[in-house]
Amino acid sequence: MHRAIAIALFLYMPALYAANPGFMHDVAPISDFNKEDGEMFWNAVYRALDSKNDGEKLAWKNDKTGNSGLVNPLSTYQDGDIQCRDLRIINRSTKSISESKYKFCKRDGKWIAIEMILK
Repeated sequence: MHRAIAIALFLYMPALYAANPGFMHDVAPISDFNKEDGEMFWNAVYRALDSKNDGEKLAWKNDKTGNSGLVNPLSTYQDGDIQCRDLRIINRSTKSISESKYKFCKRDGKWIAIEMILK
């Protein structure tokens, strides 16, 4: 149940965060992110997906808040005729840390989180 909620929140985070930065107030460490942290996080995710090689890490940090993260593309492959990448994401706030892996696929020129990788 909790994983399903986490996946749903992750998939809709950019739109929800833009509409209401406080929507994830109970989820750590994203719950500690301000708008600037969220923007830095998503910029790092998309930059890594677009320009980093598998195994190449991309770090981000907001010196104003102390929040940071690391994005690491793990593999790139085709799912049918769609390009996909597995991405490891580590987020740190001043209070907590989380690590997760997601499958992103590029559809209509945009990266979309398809699923959380549980293995």
